[in-house]
Amino acid sequence: MDIKKIIPTGPEVLREALIVLGGILIAAWVLSQFPALRKFVTDSSITVKDTNGNSLY
Repeated sequence: MDIKKIIPTGPEVLREALIVLGGILIAAWVLSQFPALRKFVTDSSITVKDTNGNSLY
């Protein structure tokens, strides 16, 4: 088994990171353009609050 076939090279990691970052930015832009979609996502999200009402996540 050749370990070099399993571990990606630096440029491959960078390419995938840019693809993920681009996807996140596009999703954020789409959500900002459609208030109904933003409300749907917000309503579907789980928010955990402590006893003081602070959002933990």
